[in-house]
Amino acid sequence: MLLGLASCAETNLSSSDIYKIGCPAVDAAAGGGSAVSRVTVAGLKKLSESGKLDPEPQRWLDAVISMLDSEDPKNAPDDVQKLIKDGCAKNGHPLQNLDAA
Repeated sequence: MLLGLASCAETNLSSSDIYKIGCPAVDAAAGGGSAVSRVTVAGLKKLSESGKLDPEPQRWLDAVISMLDSEDPKNAPDDVQKLIKDGCAKNGHPLQNLDAA
């Protein structure tokens, strides 16, 4: 599912779709697994730059991108982690591997 994101970026994804894609990517990165696919991050960036998202999902997506682009995603600032965790939980995708307060 994550690998298909780049091609899906051209379609009309809903705000809930970004959580279906972003939350597993965050969980994988925070869990110390292999690096998140560059294709996934590129697709998320395309969605962010599309201008089609409402302010709340846009802010969440930008936080996810900054976390996935960082050297150590698990050590993202607490406010970024909280924003991401809250967004995932609110949209039915609670995270397993992110330990924000």
